[in-house]
Amino acid sequence: MGNSIKRSIIEKPLESIHRLMTAFVSISKPYLLDSKNIEARLKGKDAGFDVYLLTKGRVDIWREVDNRLVETAFAPSILGLQGSVYRSHHYHLKFPAGAEVSTIPLQAAMEIIESQSLWRDVFYYQGYLNDRQLHHESMLINSSTYEIVCLFLKDLSHYSDSERAKLSVADYILQRSNLARSGVMKVLADLRFGGYIDIQHGKLIKILNNFPRNY
Repeated sequence: MGNSIKRSIIEKPLESIHRLMTAFVSISKPYLLDSKNIEARLKGKDAGFDVYLLTKGRVDIWREVDNRLVETAFAPSILGLQGSVYRSHHYHLKFPAGAEVSTIPLQAAMEIIESQSLWRDVFYYQGYLNDRQLHHESMLINSSTYEIVCLFLKDLSHYSDSERAKLSVADYILQRSNLARSGVMKVLADLRFGGYIDIQHGKLIKILNNFPRNY
């Protein structure tokens, strides 16, 4: 087994995010959500780019080509500052119930950033997003099913109790990887039987012990 089972710590630049959100909030508009998951795109077919400000809850980012959940962002988060045509065509956002979101046109956001000299904060935040994407990709490259399952379990363990209570462990892993369900379920069963994880009704309660390096 070539890779050690560990979780990279990527520090979120909260001060930069708060400065950007404070600058944007005065002209942002609430994005209305109902009790169901709402999908959104960074750019409509006949509209300009929008920037989404997540102030409560989480947002899931899905890739169109394989219907893969590639990232989950928690509040506070800002999405859409890249203004990328490629991303707008190949990715969409899904806001679970309970999320609080507002939007601002990308052009207006750029004008605020320029007028208030906030480019350094944009740079720090975009660097964080790039690191998160690289972290996700590195988890899936040259890793065994066991290693991937363990890494996703560690990521899931950092969710709040209330968020974990909404998520099936198996679905959490399968939606973010190309692993076979049978392989994932076998690893989860073995880890549970070995006393490494506490799973009840399909939900992760707690990681009880460090995962063994070899499987």
